[in-house]
Amino acid sequence: MSGSRRSRWSVWFLPIFAIGSVYCSTPEFRVENFPVAGGAELLTVFGRLPDAGRSDESYVPLLSVLRDTLGDENPQNNRLRYVWVLTSARPSLLQRAAGSLPFFYWRPDSVRNADHRPVPVLDLGATSHVVWRSLAGQMTQVLALDPNGAIVRSSTRSYRNNLADHRRVHLLEGLAVLSELEDEPDVKNLLHEPELLEMETRLALAGQTLGGLVTADKLPTAYVKQRTRTEEMRGHNWELLRQRAEANGLYFEPFGDPGSSTHALLWIATEDLDNNRAFDGQFLGIADPFHDERLRRWTGYREVRDGKEMIPLAMYGLEYPKVPLLLADFRDSHAPKRREMIRHAATDTVSGVLGISKYGNWPFFAGSYAFNFIRVRHGAANDRSARLKAYAQVRAWLALDGSVSSGLRSELQKRLDMLGVNPMEESVASEVKIARRQYAALVKYAQDPQGLPARIENDRQAELTAYNHSIGARAGFRIAKVMTLGIYSHREKTEGTLQASLDIDRRKARQTQFLETVAKSGPQAEIVWNMDQVRQAIDDIAASPLPARSAQLVQRIMDQTQDEETRAVCQRALMSFDASAGLQ
Repeated sequence: MSGSRRSRWSVWFLPIFAIGSVYCSTPEFRVENFPVAGGAELLTVFGRLPDAGRSDESYVPLLSVLRDTLGDENPQNNRLRYVWVLTSARPSLLQRAAGSLPFFYWRPDSVRNADHRPVPVLDLGATSHVVWRSLAGQMTQVLALDPNGAIVRSSTRSYRNNLADHRRVHLLEGLAVLSELEDEPDVKNLLHEPELLEMETRLALAGQTLGGLVTADKLPTAYVKQRTRTEEMRGHNWELLRQRAEANGLYFEPFGDPGSSTHALLWIATEDLDNNRAFDGQFLGIADPFHDERLRRWTGYREVRDGKEMIPLAMYGLEYPKVPLLLADFRDSHAPKRREMIRHAATDTVSGVLGISKYGNWPFFAGSYAFNFIRVRHGAANDRSARLKAYAQVRAWLALDGSVSSGLRSELQKRLDMLGVNPMEESVASEVKIARRQYAALVKYAQDPQGLPARIENDRQAELTAYNHSIGARAGFRIAKVMTLGIYSHREKTEGTLQASLDIDRRKARQTQFLETVAKSGPQAEIVWNMDQVRQAIDDIAASPLPARSAQLVQRIMDQTQDEETRAVCQRALMSFDASAGLQ
């Protein structure tokens, strides 16, 4: 959920272009730890609702993550697994049926699964599974369902698009929560910074087609690229919207993350309504306010600031590529939804009814590319994923930020609720109730010995199998299980306990990943890295038989470094390995 401190730039421009002083506050969060039998813990982020007092009832559960600790206090063998965004329940049968109707862009007021066990939005231990399922679903759609006619094609495509959008919105809501926790020192006592960054990056990548295939060693680079791109978009749109507001005599008010605005409001002073001035609405998407009789007879929300009576005109998202995205128009509440419905209807008609694919029809691909290029240059919002991101972001921010007056928050929430076009989506008003019921169901699942503890045990078996066997062998185990109708299920044999075996493998995997990063940094790694840490990592992985890839990794570090002590450690480690198995 986004906070609302102003960016550093606004300190300079607000005295001229914005609406006086608004005292902003960051949403308040806390993290609770619920132990799970078998050596794991459920970490849940709670956010405080504005205008709800200071009691425990004022906090609502937002996001939970399972951390498998193997039952000890050593953070080196911890592993994050499932992430639940609690503001959403799995769609009911009625919602799924409505989601399969082409050109149906309204929400049935029915959420009947809030008390059911919540479904994790992401498994951090198996992020690639979502990618393969998605690709398999797309192939099934194209090869098996599309040839069966317009009715089957349009309904199945509508269902799959709505289901994907439902998941994407809640990935983004979870991402919005985590982005606020980076500056919360109390939260970091339970959720460490590397874990927060891993979850943030994985949630962001999960919304991309092949994002789940990004390996762990690439996550820091992906995080930096994502943050850089986001900050550039915010800064560009912040300045563009500010300039358009200045040129048209409007008042610009940014809101968003501490130090970086994610969205903004445009206001007009009632004393300016009589000005007979020209209005240029390029990139704003709203009608001329200076010659609008509706504003002269305005009975809606208004505020008095610095002796001026102000009327809100529109809210924009600042993370949309190239131009600010109109999210709420106070004079025409249904205008943003109409535009969104038209965009969805165009997609449903072309791909669903007509069955035209831009990748299978080159003339259509060339024409649509040229048309979209021209439209985007003129400010059209054609990126569906980016629109969903802006929508989810501002919904999350409004729910928790207490710096906005309750009247303005209520007006914005009503308009954002109108913007929803996905029948599988919940209304803003019901999310708090859903979150509390979903958290209660999750705790019940965690307390059931046959529930979450049993799932953790199965995951550990699969993880140990992945450490000890190749992809081909694991595929053979799965085929054997299917062929025997589940009678055969491979289980790893361990000398000690399962936790003890995983402890060794996890620490070895972590140290190997660290050494890979060191090796990629190039020659003279001692300039960049703490060589005591490098030597300790080499000693740790040398304590057990090393696969060829890791042995070659130690050899690379030995060849690159000029540090004699590190070279000696590498040489000693290589000599201790079985040469035929480690350096073949």
